[in-house]
Amino acid sequence: MSGKRGMGLRVLMVDSERSWRGGQGQVRLLMSGLVEHGVAVTLASPDDSELARRSASLAIARRTVAPGLAGIPSLRRAMAGGEFDIVHSHAARAHGAVAFARVGLPRRPCHVVSRRVDFAVARDPVSAWKYRHGADAYIAISEGVRRVLLAGGIPETRVCVVMSGIDLGKFDGLRPRDVVRAELGLGPNTLAVGNVAALAPHKAQSDLLHAAAVVLVARDDVRFFVVGEGALRAELEALAAGLGIGDRVVFTGFRPDALDLLRAFDLFVMSSYLEGLGTSIMDAQALGVPVVATRTGGIPELVEDGVTGLLAEPRNPEALAGAILRILGDERLRSACADAARVQSSRYDYRTMVYKTLDAYRVLCEKVGSPLGPDGVR
Repeated sequence: MSGKRGMGLRVLMVDSERSWRGGQGQVRLLMSGLVEHGVAVTLASPDDSELARRSASLAIARRTVAPGLAGIPSLRRAMAGGEFDIVHSHAARAHGAVAFARVGLPRRPCHVVSRRVDFAVARDPVSAWKYRHGADAYIAISEGVRRVLLAGGIPETRVCVVMSGIDLGKFDGLRPRDVVRAELGLGPNTLAVGNVAALAPHKAQSDLLHAAAVVLVARDDVRFFVVGEGALRAELEALAAGLGIGDRVVFTGFRPDALDLLRAFDLFVMSSYLEGLGTSIMDAQALGVPVVATRTGGIPELVEDGVTGLLAEPRNPEALAGAILRILGDERLRSACADAARVQSSRYDYRTMVYKTLDAYRVLCEKVGSPLGPDGVR
């Protein structure tokens, strides 16, 4: 895996989102790694995108494209000019815009789509065309996402799995755990249970709050923290108040120091009913924080029940509460799961994602005239 395996390859990365979420973090990591391997990367995104702002330090070119279908003309011009070997889309709207922009082009680059969610592929005619004819290949971030694509009618030969990665170096320099716990008002005998995610329906923090209500009846030494922002915040805060747990659940909003908070937790809980993989679980495991999560999407590929954490059925607050109470009540189990997960986390290094993406570019695109040779070199 040494050497510049993508030397001379020209890739247009297309991301249609203005906000910063886990997917945009993955795009930035991928671009950084590809540049290190000699790939000429151009980012196409809205002019005010957070991804563009946070990628300003990378050695990449930049194109401004309007989000969604409004970006079709500029994408079509970019692809018609023969400047790129591969166009790699990273969001649903980007997928659609590139798919339509390629229609009728006499010479067009290979179109690769990264899919990070395990939502079912829509059945309407436009979505069916977009998924079956609007891309040459798909990179799924987990086996769970791969299964969803196959169920949506994508041929198996056009799908590969490349697990998301994290920068293991980002944990260097975090603030001392005891300092952060003191700032959060946590005493030495208080157990902190945290969730770090966007406040969105599929993250199911409402299920977590219902589970918390059960846990807090059983134990008075636990506090819950919901870290993240989103449209559901007011609704979730009202739910916590209605359940009578508002004084023992803290909604922190967006926190730039989320990793400091995560390390201060005694338990990380992921309550999603849909989840492509879950890089926040990876972060918790790398930090040695035990995990309870739901058995959905790609999560079981990270959390082996009883070995690297505990799993509960999604949309089942009682089961989630049971798993939380079980691991909080068994210090030996918490320690064993955290230790096993920390060992496993060594395979999460984002460089592996970069290597495998380069391999995917070669293997998946060669049948449509890939510019890559057998060693991934142009």
